[in-house]
Amino acid sequence: MTISYDEEFSGLMLRWRGSLWKAVLKDMIAFYIAYYIILTFQWWLLDEKGKEYFTGWINWCEVGSSYIPLSFLLGFFVSVIVARWWEQFNWISWPDKMMMMVAACLPGKENLHIREAIARWSSLQAAIAWSGISVRTLKRFPTERHYVDAHLMTEQEYNLFMNLEAPHGKWFVPIVWILNLIKKCHKEKRIDTIQMDMLLKQLYSYRDGFAMLFVYDWVKIPLVYTQVVAIATYGYFFICLLGRQPKLDQKSMEKEVTILFPIFTTFQMLFYLGWLKVGQYLMNPFGEDDDDFELNYVLDRNTCIAHMMATELADQLPNIGQKDMHPIIPHTRASFKIQDVIPKSHLAAFRLSETEMQLIRPEVLDEEARLIEDEKKGQRMRLGAFVRAIDKKRDSKNITDEDPTEIEDDNDERPKSK
Repeated sequence: MTISYDEEFSGLMLRWRGSLWKAVLKDMIAFYIAYYIILTFQWWLLDEKGKEYFTGWINWCEVGSSYIPLSFLLGFFVSVIVARWWEQFNWISWPDKMMMMVAACLPGKENLHIREAIARWSSLQAAIAWSGISVRTLKRFPTERHYVDAHLMTEQEYNLFMNLEAPHGKWFVPIVWILNLIKKCHKEKRIDTIQMDMLLKQLYSYRDGFAMLFVYDWVKIPLVYTQVVAIATYGYFFICLLGRQPKLDQKSMEKEVTILFPIFTTFQMLFYLGWLKVGQYLMNPFGEDDDDFELNYVLDRNTCIAHMMATELADQLPNIGQKDMHPIIPHTRASFKIQDVIPKSHLAAFRLSETEMQLIRPEVLDEEARLIEDEKKGQRMRLGAFVRAIDKKRDSKNITDEDPTEIEDDNDERPKSK
């Protein structure tokens, strides 16, 4: 199952099971061994001219490593794998809803054997189906005879199951047995048509989870893309074996600091190889890795819950007392110290004034419309008076600015009266 953790950050770094250190340790040891073999060869076996020639190879590999889009390839690959991993978990079948519906539609001691049979067959269905996709469940039930030994199957059911010829698998047989039992209950008038429809819907939903897990087990991530990511990651660090070597020729040692341990390459290995290992481990979540789903536990849990709902809880009902429910639930001293933030709307503090909250009556609207119209008329009258005053002032100014000689000349040209 996925590793559970709730420690502080410093404590998480020291964990081993399911950790980054466990995932990349072997690859990092192999890298360091190859790295220091090359470093020893360069340090002891090459002369100065050979070291200068080897520095050229280091520069060439260092430039070439930048052409591999490793972050893009790994990011897309891991995002697809994680989404697929979570979808497979969501398709794990749980019998809770189906057994609650069975208990509601088939109550009473007279239907106890029917409820028990449906509960047992639901667990048998899970054991058979998950044995085809999970290594852990297959190791628990390596043969069909183990279903009988686990009391999930009777001898008669074993004979029927083994004599059935099914070239495409028999994982759905217990579902069909439950279906036939529901039809028999309907025929015997134990349930009506509506109850039968509700039971079949829950049965189909329970069956869909097993079918989808078989589809995920059948259709894998395309092999080409998986190979591209693996080759790009390991090829990148193979190039780094040369590209991250210290430059030991005399000219380079005068200009650069020589560090014999690949510090930044180590960080890159932790990030990129850890990313790749996440994709590899989550690609098949039904294996035996630390973060794989423990379907054996899910089977035990479902068997217990289904049996409890079919027997003890099917008709259990406490006495209804007269005591009313208290609207306030008390706290303990420990929980009371935790300050809960009560969610509020962003308009909780919004307020209007008394005038803005007054309702507008129709007669008030008519009066305001009349006042607005009168105001507009007054504005137009004032604007007209203002324009006339400006025109009058302009005319008077034009008369004052005229030349007096021109006025006299005009008078001379006029004919004199007798």
